Amino acid sequence: MTTLDNILDFSAGEKFYRFGNADGKYWIMPARSMRTVMNLYQPSGIKGKMVKALLPCMHAIPQVRRIIHAETLHCRLNAELCSLLKEIFNTKKIEFGIFEGTPSVHQKITMQLSSGRRILGYCKLSNSDDIKELFAKESEMLSWLAGKGVTGIPKALYCGTLECGTHIFVQSTAKTASSSAKHNLCRLHDEFLSQLHEKTKESIAFEDSDFCHSLDLLERHISWLPDNIDAELISRAITGIKRSSCGKKVEFSAFHGDFTPWNMFVEKGRLFVFDFEYAAKSYPPGLDRCHFFTQTAVFERKWGADEIASFMKKKEGEWIDSKLYSMYLLDVISRFTMREGGKVNRDAAKPFALWCRLLEKMMK
Repeated sequence: MTTLDNILDFSAGEKFYRFGNADGKYWIMPARSMRTVMNLYQPSGIKGKMVKALLPCMHAIPQVRRIIHAETLHCRLNAELCSLLKEIFNTKKIEFGIFEGTPSVHQKITMQLSSGRRILGYCKLSNSDDIKELFAKESEMLSWLAGKGVTGIPKALYCGTLECGTHIFVQSTAKTASSSAKHNLCRLHDEFLSQLHEKTKESIAFEDSDFCHSLDLLERHISWLPDNIDAELISRAITGIKRSSCGKKVEFSAFHGDFTPWNMFVEKGRLFVFDFEYAAKSYPPGLDRCHFFTQTAVFERKWGADEIASFMKKKEGEWIDSKLYSMYLLDVISRFTMREGGKVNRDAAKPFALWCRLLEKMMK
């Protein structure tokens, strides 16, 4: 059975709408309290933003549902999951919306939980044992960061496995219906990353760092790269970074790993960051900023390698050091190579070509 079949009873329950986008992502949203639950839906494109603004007040109109290809269904949480969530959040009423996940080997369900207009928190669910390990890692990381005094992050509330075999991770949130997203790097992002660095920094031998281990993994599994990628170029880049860093002490700190607008929000003038499943404890400061810049450039501005490299030559892009950016590119290549486990399909291979072209430009 799929994860959805494990956690939802489709034989009864309230009315929901299921709709998707061109990237193959799908959401299941309730007809009741939709405006609150639609906070789970964070589109970056104009069409998606129109859906978010209009669907809560126009979902009863059949023509509107046809335009966005929304199907109607009825469902409810299975009894075990519903009881567990009510106990965790100490509430008698649980409402939910579902994001079915980004298509990938690490696809998982994310559920926003609410009661009336109050957003309670989020839970992630999967039948995969690999993702079970990610949940455990994220729970441990959040507890470690909290112990270091890092603020603006969720609290891990529960990590375990349901009787049906579905793994679950539940976390708190500070999100409300008035929370907003910032899609351009600003003071709030820099303040969060600064406190993350200051509260977790340590002097460590480069060879003992999580970042170096990421390079080691890529080096050992260089054959896992897609066929159209220049493995020799990547090997030379790894050698260059190691030659300049090995044998030295470095001041590294915690790394979020997926620092993007869709993994954060602003509430009452403060940045709140979530999704720490790819986080690590000892990375060069600055890589999260590189990731934010690159992801927004590619997915929101629709830039290619030439546009990104051109921006880096301008005054506003002076902060992007070529060595730092090369380190970022090698790490993201390593992360996705390991995630796909040597079976990179056509869709997953697309970003590799961009990263490789950028790496080539950094090395000139």
